Amino acid sequence: MTVSNANYLKGFYDQTKAMGQKVVNSDFTFEIEGFEQNYLLARQCPWPVVAPQGEIEVPSPLGAALWEPQQIRVNHQGQVTLMEVTAGSIDQMLVDIITNGGTFNAKIYEGTPERYLRYKRITDAFIQIDDPDRDWENRSQILAFSGTMFFHYFGEIVEGNSTDYR
Repeated sequence: MTVSNANYLKGFYDQTKAMGQKVVNSDFTFEIEGFEQNYLLARQCPWPVVAPQGEIEVPSPLGAALWEPQQIRVNHQGQVTLMEVTAGSIDQMLVDIITNGGTFNAKIYEGTPERYLRYKRITDAFIQIDDPDRDWENRSQILAFSGTMFFHYFGEIVEGNSTDYR
């Protein structure tokens, strides 16, 4: 194991701090357009990023190869968890989304809808929900609907109305 001197490590510390405060994973909210009142019930959702969807291998002389990026990914998917309340708000929202054509647009805030650093807009999303288990012995968890959200993200980031959402 190496032992670095304190001044060397202090340099990394100072450089890291100069980059700014780190983002905390839990500092987000997910708001489905038309169902804004339910944003506090969204416990988990994906944070989309723009990146190539893969690689293209290009052959080269003498059996060598090189890489080129594929087109950027605009069709995304990720896990979503929604917490249910006794009024059945999430169950009804899922039915209403199907009734209204099955897809929705949404905003994923870094912060809250009232105070946020930025948000990412997703379009034409739908959620495939796994049937939740109900269990007589489970007195320690709330009922949650989990599944996979399929959506489109085109890199749209809207700057926020706050420099500190805390």
